[in-house]
Amino acid sequence: MREVGLSDLDLATRALLAVPRDTWAVFASSLIVDAHAADLWRKRHGVAHPGGGTGSLYAQAALYPRAATSMCSARYCAALSVLLEALLVWRGRTNL
Repeated sequence: MREVGLSDLDLATRALLAVPRDTWAVFASSLIVDAHAADLWRKRHGVAHPGGGTGSLYAQAALYPRAATSMCSARYCAALSVLLEALLVWRGRTNL
């Protein structure tokens, strides 16, 4: 997966907020794994993945509906926390 920036985190968090809270962890992991797969495709073929974009978390999250919410809300912060935890777990598994 490409390097994660603040816009990646924001869009992915908003995608999490558009799904039921009890699915956030699984959905966050899915976004990360799919972004990584799209990045591998991009590197191998020299073009964006047809269904997964450029391999960024932003491009992956952009494929899903997203909630419009304040970045200061407790719900946004909770979803961001779940996303960050999923990133830490994924980085630990892949040693990247």
